[in-house]
Amino acid sequence: MAVVTEIKDLGDIQPTPGSRKGRKRVGRGRASGKGKTSTRGHNGQGQRSGEAKRFGFEGGQTPLFRRLPKLHNFDQVITRIWVEINIGLLAEVKAGSEVTPITLVELGLTRRVSDSVRILGNGDLKAGITVKAHHITKGARAKIEAAGGTAVIIEPEPRGVGKKAPKPPKVKVAPVPPEKNAEGEEAPKKAKKEKKADGGGAPKQQKDSKAKPSKPAQKPGKKK
Repeated sequence: MAVVTEIKDLGDIQPTPGSRKGRKRVGRGRASGKGKTSTRGHNGQGQRSGEAKRFGFEGGQTPLFRRLPKLHNFDQVITRIWVEINIGLLAEVKAGSEVTPITLVELGLTRRVSDSVRILGNGDLKAGITVKAHHITKGARAKIEAAGGTAVIIEPEPRGVGKKAPKPPKVKVAPVPPEKNAEGEEAPKKAKKEKKADGGGAPKQQKDSKAKPSKPAQKPGKKK
């Protein structure tokens, strides 16, 4: 429990006992109370200067993020940024005008058009305006309609919008029909070029029909 003392001068002000810890003084020998090794222990990683273990380090063994299998084809969860605007901030908008995310950026109430807008019911609204937002609370809707305005919810875009158009299917080309004469008969195919009568190259040499003499059979029992 803090001790209340009478303060006579600004120089008498002191911090609450126990709120400020003393500086840790190391390297002052064994009698200092921090030991010979300055609270670092004996040889090892923690004894060296610049000792820092990365996030997930488990002393050298295979860490958990490497022991678990990888998740393939996993869609990253994209967080939706919501901007909350009270209905009282729209009191200066002229009657009959339309409030959209683009209008809110022009008024300086939001930074980006891509942010999702949520209309809250704090404040009063006197002029009848049309409010278009991604979410409107029940209290805000009641105040907008009581002032003679309308509340419209902006529906999200359906999936697939903005993606690349699919490639057109491949069209197979039909084969070309054969040409026909005036009588309707098919034209004869062109004859192949006949080989020259003289012969384009030298005739191949025929192999001798004489059979080679067979080797005499070896007598049994004799070796070379």
